[in-house]
Amino acid sequence: MMPVPSARMVGIVAAISVASSGLIVFPEAWPVLLVANLVVVLTALLDLIITPRPSVLRATRVAPDRLSVQKEHTIELRVSNTSGVRLRVRLRDGVPLGFVASDTELAGWVPSRGERQWKYAITANARGRFVWGPISMRYRSLLGLWDRGTKEPASGDSRVYPNMSLLEKYQLLARSDRLAALGIRRVRARGASTEFESLRDYTFGDDTRQMDWKATARRGRLIVRNRETERNQTVLLLLDCGRLMNATEGGISKLDHAVTAALLLAHVALARGDRVGLCTFSGKVHSWLTPRGHLAQNRLISEALYDLRGDFTESDHGRCMKFVAARHPKRSLLVVLTDFVDATTSAEMVAHLDLAARRHVVLFAALKDAFIERAAHSDPQTDREGFRKAAAVDLLRERQEVLERIRHSGGFVIDAEPGNVTPPMINTYLEVMLGGLL
Repeated sequence: MMPVPSARMVGIVAAISVASSGLIVFPEAWPVLLVANLVVVLTALLDLIITPRPSVLRATRVAPDRLSVQKEHTIELRVSNTSGVRLRVRLRDGVPLGFVASDTELAGWVPSRGERQWKYAITANARGRFVWGPISMRYRSLLGLWDRGTKEPASGDSRVYPNMSLLEKYQLLARSDRLAALGIRRVRARGASTEFESLRDYTFGDDTRQMDWKATARRGRLIVRNRETERNQTVLLLLDCGRLMNATEGGISKLDHAVTAALLLAHVALARGDRVGLCTFSGKVHSWLTPRGHLAQNRLISEALYDLRGDFTESDHGRCMKFVAARHPKRSLLVVLTDFVDATTSAEMVAHLDLAARRHVVLFAALKDAFIERAAHSDPQTDREGFRKAAAVDLLRERQEVLERIRHSGGFVIDAEPGNVTPPMINTYLEVMLGGLL
């Protein structure tokens, strides 16, 4: 980068320019003014010569490879100076678009033949893979007449994953048996979903239907069977990333809420011993993960979802259902995270869900639209607002009719605000698994 005059240099030149106007009154003073100009020019050239070249500065960035959305992270910049003089440096980092930095410019002295570190905080507002730009550096010349600059490529990228603070909270509350704080109910297992685990002595209050009479006869005392819930069931997460899932509230889209809910449900299911698979779709199928039961599946699902982007095509639920039927025909719990507008456009979706419910257990999670909800519950003051409310009320009525059809076909239905869909999803999942419904 070419050197540019500093504020000091501009001030000196401005002062000489003002003094030049005095030649009108004192024309004989021109030799003095000429000498002043020569001194400034020579001093400026000397300053350029004695000031170290930009190549003496090197900058590196230390940034996490994995970030969480809406969570603050620390970035460190390191600048080394190989010259024999200390330099005052100003820095601007190439923060990716979509990140919010606590400081846009950093400044300080870098010692001669030494290194200096700066730290600042960033917050990512969206999921995905982001590429960092170059680090821009400017420093003042030794006499303060010039600003010199350079750019260090410092290329790199960071992956921003969904904020899993809810998962951390879930794990903490699960250890202390206080999941009710998240709205997750304790579900009692029924006999149909249990397998024989061991034998033990009868204690008062045990279910007499679990008595093992042969073992009782052999041992001469009452023996009951211990049972545990079945494991290795299959959960398929069908995540819609079509047009309707791009709607945002508070800067967070429905798709972001759906991704967080899917990740938490996958963690719960895998920790319980079930297999979890994933299918993302809109007008076409975007990705497919074969159901697996090992905990490493959590990482695979996270990698598949961290940069999932919504598009503006209409969601084709039928294509997704046919794809799943071809890839995994075995009876499973289908968890569909999606949304719809009215009965007309969702008729085909209901037909395919009805068909899928004949083989699978369907958990249909619909994410409410905040705009329609507000319009339906508003107090209109004008004709326009009145028409808007009437349309919203009509859409909500049709929505309830569609959800009732899905319930009638045997599916489980959740109709919740996008930020509150996770607890009822986990409750329904536990109800299905522990209730022997799969």
